[in-house]
Amino acid sequence: MKASNYKYLIAIIFIFFGEQIAAEDRIVINFESPPSLNQEAKLIQNIKNYNSVQSIENYLTQQNWIENFLIKSSFFGKFHQIFIQSKKPKYVWKDKFYIDSQVSTFAYDGGYPDLIRLDMPLEYLTFWIKAENQYITLFNDLSLTIRSVGFQPAVGWYLLTSDALRVNLGDELSNDTYQKLSLTLKYMFENNLTPSIIDLRYKAGAALNYGK
Repeated sequence: MKASNYKYLIAIIFIFFGEQIAAEDRIVINFESPPSLNQEAKLIQNIKNYNSVQSIENYLTQQNWIENFLIKSSFFGKFHQIFIQSKKPKYVWKDKFYIDSQVSTFAYDGGYPDLIRLDMPLEYLTFWIKAENQYITLFNDLSLTIRSVGFQPAVGWYLLTSDALRVNLGDELSNDTYQKLSLTLKYMFENNLTPSIIDLRYKAGAALNYGK
């Protein structure tokens, strides 16, 4: 992490967390980005319980949401500056963990309500990552938002949108599946259809279900 990144960050910390830092003048925390995780706020409250470099380092090492950190202390050890680079959540997995862009998991804290929820074995995540851009773009172009993505052996891949539309994609996120979905969505919008389920698991085409 470059030191220049933190000239702006120190100002952020004093603006957003001035009261906490003023209450404990031995430790100053500098985040690389404006804090957005609940764990970051919890750390600011708890860090006052640690006053040695070793105890601070041990505490920070235990925080699995931290990507990198650096501790700088005064000569007499009475003043510590902590520089923290937090992981950036990209998904929520099984409502228990965040997953970042490096496919690293860390504890879910209830934040980031707009992230896509994933419900699948972790080894299947790479298949979604390869296909996600074209699916997200397709849905966004039609003013639809993917809220969750899942995979179950008996069902295959499926998507749920923010307006409760379910799309059963089948066993593979292939280009054929994508093309079939694209044509089906185009047909729906051209004909003003509002099914609750799109099922693409049929070789002959797609089935539209209007049940609840």
